[in-house]
Amino acid sequence: MSAIFRNLQQTGVTRPIRYALNIGFFAGVIWGGLRLIAYYLHFTKEPASFLIRTWLTEQAAIGPFGHITGTFSFIIFSMLAAFLYLWFFRKLEGPWPGVWYGIGWWGILFGVCPLLGITKMTLNVPFTLAATDFCFFVVWGLFIGYSIAFEFTDEASREPAAST
Repeated sequence: MSAIFRNLQQTGVTRPIRYALNIGFFAGVIWGGLRLIAYYLHFTKEPASFLIRTWLTEQAAIGPFGHITGTFSFIIFSMLAAFLYLWFFRKLEGPWPGVWYGIGWWGILFGVCPLLGITKMTLNVPFTLAATDFCFFVVWGLFIGYSIAFEFTDEASREPAAST
């Protein structure tokens, strides 16, 4: 992230694409890592490789290779999602657009994609485990959406001035 701030100090302008890709990278690392921890603690039945599970055997998907490639694929997915948020929604203010963005991606990944055969659906998931995945996507979307909105709207101007 220091490259972002260095660029801002030198030019006074944030490069939008680079900023969105950095936000997506950190969203993928943070929330992908937390998803991996949640899987190991049995808070979710979806392994870290849930995005690429159709291309892996079941044993590979839940093994170390699946966790590493799954986390990497979630980072790439988060970078793409942040870029799409920048492209379509960067002028929306506040945290709510990011929350709805995360809910939308949760609906696509766990509702639409299994119907199309893009991802595998885990059947008979208890409500608490499904709620964990839902909440992860809500805060993931909030992180991406509010970070981008804060940078590209007047959200920063509403912050209190630093005390001297």
